[in-house]
Amino acid sequence: MRFKYSFLFSLCILILSVTQAYATHIRAGEITAERVSVQTLTYKITVVGYTDTRSSVEFGPGFINFGDGREVSLNTESDFQLVEALGNQIEKNTFVIEHTFQGPGKYTIWFREFNRNDLTLNMDNSVETPFYVETQITIDPFIGVNNSPVLTIPPVDNGAVNRRFIHNPGAFDPDGDSLSYSLDIPKQNFQRPVNNYRSPATSEFSFNREDGSPNPFLTVDPITGDLVWDAPGLAGQYNVAFRINEWRRIAGEWQIIGYVVRDMQIIIENSNNNRPVLILPDDLCVVAGTKIEEIIQGSDPDGDPIKIEVFGDPVEILSSPATYTPESVFQITPGVINFEWQTICSHIRERDYQVRIRITDQPRSGPALVDIKTWNIKVIGPPPVLDNIEQQQGRAVNVEWAPYSCSSSAQTMQVWRRINSDPYEPDSCETGIRSGYELVGTTDMATFDFLDTNMGDGLAPGNTYCYRLVAAFPSPRSGESIVSEEICITIDVDVPLITNVSVEATDTESGQIFVKWTPPYDIDRTQFPGPFTYELMRNNGFTGSQNRVSVISTSDTSFTDTGLNTENLVYNYKVILKENNTTIDSSSSASSVRLDLVIINEAIELKWLFNTPWNNSISQYKHEVYRNRNDPDALDENTFELIAEVDPTIAGFTYFDDGRHNGVTLKKDTEYCYYVITKGAYNVDLIEYPLENKSQVICARPDDDRLPCPPVLVFEGPECTEYLADKGCGNNTFEHELSWEPDFSGVCDDELSAFRLYFTSEGEDGQFDLVGTYSAFERDALIQDLPNYRGCYYITAVDRSGNESEPSNIVCVDNCPSYFLPNAFTPNGDGINETFMAFDNPFSKCPRFVLGVEIFIVNRWGVEVFNYNSLSSNENDIYIRWDGTDKNNNELPSGTYFYTATVKYDVLDPARKEEKFKGTVQIIR
Repeated sequence: MRFKYSFLFSLCILILSVTQAYATHIRAGEITAERVSVQTLTYKITVVGYTDTRSSVEFGPGFINFGDGREVSLNTESDFQLVEALGNQIEKNTFVIEHTFQGPGKYTIWFREFNRNDLTLNMDNSVETPFYVETQITIDPFIGVNNSPVLTIPPVDNGAVNRRFIHNPGAFDPDGDSLSYSLDIPKQNFQRPVNNYRSPATSEFSFNREDGSPNPFLTVDPITGDLVWDAPGLAGQYNVAFRINEWRRIAGEWQIIGYVVRDMQIIIENSNNNRPVLILPDDLCVVAGTKIEEIIQGSDPDGDPIKIEVFGDPVEILSSPATYTPESVFQITPGVINFEWQTICSHIRERDYQVRIRITDQPRSGPALVDIKTWNIKVIGPPPVLDNIEQQQGRAVNVEWAPYSCSSSAQTMQVWRRINSDPYEPDSCETGIRSGYELVGTTDMATFDFLDTNMGDGLAPGNTYCYRLVAAFPSPRSGESIVSEEICITIDVDVPLITNVSVEATDTESGQIFVKWTPPYDIDRTQFPGPFTYELMRNNGFTGSQNRVSVISTSDTSFTDTGLNTENLVYNYKVILKENNTTIDSSSSASSVRLDLVIINEAIELKWLFNTPWNNSISQYKHEVYRNRNDPDALDENTFELIAEVDPTIAGFTYFDDGRHNGVTLKKDTEYCYYVITKGAYNVDLIEYPLENKSQVICARPDDDRLPCPPVLVFEGPECTEYLADKGCGNNTFEHELSWEPDFSGVCDDELSAFRLYFTSEGEDGQFDLVGTYSAFERDALIQDLPNYRGCYYITAVDRSGNESEPSNIVCVDNCPSYFLPNAFTPNGDGINETFMAFDNPFSKCPRFVLGVEIFIVNRWGVEVFNYNSLSSNENDIYIRWDGTDKNNNELPSGTYFYTATVKYDVLDPARKEEKFKGTVQIIR
């Protein structure tokens, strides 16, 4: 019997020693996923773990779950295993395992293994806390192949007390997707944080920044990925986690399609070492095909040797990667490396390449320190080369260009057009087209010409059309080339050119429009010797043939059209060219000018519209704005004065009249009348310019007192329980997403300038406060960092005069309280399940929105053995934490005890503010 006990004791000691060794080796890790081929859904899953070489335990006996229901042991199922010594008592362990998914979906792949390193300061009981990392991928045939980001810089650097610590994962995405970075919380299982995690930057571990200023911090730069702790204040071992999010533009919107979580350990030591210094070249922008040759410099203030290393996309890509020399060796300070990169067409992309440069010193004692900086390189596409342009039948234009030098990487060629030349030279690193051009077509990269028919209508005679090309590159890399030089052509004037459609009288019945046109200057007189006649056609609207009327047939080239409703309608005209009553061709259509007014308190905004074949946007021809002087009832020209000349290339076709022309503010009770004269030109020398055309006369008072209609407000989520499903028990930040639709029914003012969103946390009868102002074009809002979930919103619309609508419908959301108690606990001194307390995991049983709890516990004879009221407790601890003793602190025997409890909740709904509990709890010793 004695031998038996001795053997059991020895066995326990052996198990404990093995467990201790097994439990003290994992320092960091991450998972990456690579699609094996585009034909299958097979992925190569790589699990990387960084271990402490002082432990004899090997990495890898943990389990990997593929997010589709299958889970395997890593060390028995993996196809490949590699162990690499990285120095600084760290080994990199790489396991590769292939897995085939059964169909499209979003999969969270996770790895879990016991246990973390012991003595991690910013979590409880790290030696018994599992190590956990996860990666998410999206498999969707509509978005293309998705590989996860790859992390190239291992987390092997130690830090020093009072010295800023920096780490960068050196992430790059093999698909060219955009990456962003955010802090996470280390986990011990799926959706379960480690116990009592605290940021290393809290006052428990950090006291000041490196420069001595207060408010130390731990941040990750969302763009560069620099993880900075400024600065550690206490030597020891810490764990942090961060997420690399993968973004792709889908249907014009950026969406997260995956992420990788790195969980890493930071070891801080006492040291007098100073951090080395990097000097980087300026950020670069180069055309694909350029060879980059730059020098990167570094030095150490203590005179220690330095090592400069390069990470990131350029050195990781398979086609023509960047190189640097000397590579990964220590040099006498100061030191340099030579960076070379021969860029090629496949390197073109919308985003910059982020080159991570790391410098490490080699001190005589203490931890080596590092600095990491990001050097940005942008690779853009060369400009396409235009060859020729010719006019074709039907006044179409054929544009030709040379084969594109990067056609193997580009996806489409964009054809852009404008009226008249704009011979600009793109700025350095400027890609794409400037404003003022219209996209008229796209072709594939095997096509080298484009026929512009102006959507079948032909181009307007007498105008000069100028074309430019831009090559566009496919998603997810995206990007555009430098714009080509322009090529121009003037369309032959072989038909009449309308030059005037001018409103000469404004009236609902007796309005007049003066129409004028030219002869067909460039017509083939051999084929069409003349004489010519012209049929003038009139239609309603800016374009089209609505209510088409033949106004007149004449040999003249002008006509005044009468009996029109010029006050309310717009008309467009077309001239039919005839010879001996036979139609030859027709002019392009041209509309009258329509002036509209927007009423604003003590001001009026003018906007004018037209559709003409000539160019009305020429800087040298200013549009004129006229306003009547004194008598609104006398609308002849003598009562109007010129108040503004508008440059249409700067202001467009608008003018804001607030009395600025003479310094006299508009009066609310006075009616003001306006008309405008547009000015433009063809590119034909035989016509006298500018072409001047008047709008109708329109009047209004600047006394806007119409209120907008209130919008309709909708709460979009997230639903309370759903939002908290993956949040720890201590979560205290919430968010609400709302959307709204304005009311443009016509009964209210629809000239909106803004929306104002109001909120109260106290229910519909609470005091609403303004929480956000949004532009007239916005239709949704995300309210973040709320300390509570409950609350009510309404929204108002604001017009351009500052008039605010009545409140919209009120939408309210309420907290989702929960409270659960176990039915047994074991106060036996083993440190596990020692007290009767509310659940703090899983998350579905977390106490949520609990104000207080009062509980009475009796034995089977009804004698009270314990009572507790958190509201009267100094700590207000809602968890209870009964240790199984009676009122005199005597241990109670094992058995069943009965409780009644009242829990008070933080909710708006009065019926849910309190909940009664009755149950039993068993003490097991």
